[in-house]
Amino acid sequence: MTIATTIIRDEHRALASVIKGLQFLVQEIQNRGQTPDFPLLQSIVSYIEQFPDKLHHPKEDQYLFPALRLRHPASAAELDILEEEHERGTPLTARVANTLRAYQADPSGFDAFASAVDDYANFHWEHMSREEDVILPLAEKYLTAEDWLGINAAFKSNSDPLVGINAQREFRELFRRLVNLIPAPHGLGAERR
Repeated sequence: MTIATTIIRDEHRALASVIKGLQFLVQEIQNRGQTPDFPLLQSIVSYIEQFPDKLHHPKEDQYLFPALRLRHPASAAELDILEEEHERGTPLTARVANTLRAYQADPSGFDAFASAVDDYANFHWEHMSREEDVILPLAEKYLTAEDWLGINAAFKSNSDPLVGINAQREFRELFRRLVNLIPAPHGLGAERR
């Protein structure tokens, strides 16, 4: 494994945790009548607006995918699908944000918000699986050490303080809140009955 593939997998795990947290909060509202924590929901939506679409996916599109197209042209069809999914992801994220605002303004908007969260989550489970199960193994097999130098440098900058130390603090706080809220086995929160 390379630095970039490790970072990509770690970022996928972080995104998966946030998505699971969002789904958990929606289920608590839906099934248990939990009062919505709109600031927390907005923090989660801000994360999914900022991180996958503006930082993670562009680096795949600009660095990893072109190198793999060059070294292994047979991967083009899978890469085309992933790039198209990156484009489709932005409107899905916007739908989650828009339906959250509508729900916050009017409780009757909950079902639309819950549906948007489900669609977003299902999209990302499939997307991340395609990247991890198909593309990353191909990249590890066909890319050269020279290819990985630029790709690794690009992905390492995701954790560079110059990217935004305030955002890093905000995301760490969000993860802490989610982990402490969500019960085991996905978090450290108290078991719900």
